[in-house]
Amino acid sequence: MRDDAEGWIEHNGLRLNLPMHIVRVDDEEIPLTRSEFELLAALMQSGRRVRTKADLALLLRGESYVTSHFVSEADKRGIEVHMGNLRKKIGESSATPRWIETVRGVGYRLTAADD
Repeated sequence: MRDDAEGWIEHNGLRLNLPMHIVRVDDEEIPLTRSEFELLAALMQSGRRVRTKADLALLLRGESYVTSHFVSEADKRGIEVHMGNLRKKIGESSATPRWIETVRGVGYRLTAADD
């Protein structure tokens, strides 16, 4: 993952600009919903650290990661749906991921960097 002075975060050809709210895959701009953008930004900022579905659900609600907040199975399923939509839009395959990998029973993280 690489970060630059203009606000771009890059990982294996996937680029995200937080201030401008832009995502590009191989220089093609990809339109995302607010939720999809926030999920992708959270993953890209976390790098290889796993983000749980509960953590991501709280993020979308605007709540910090605090164990006193309740996250239902429906909330977690909502994250799965958003991630599925995000993967389709960026051209990601869950079988052979280029950017986002699923950590079974836990959540999501970025794939290892291409060198």
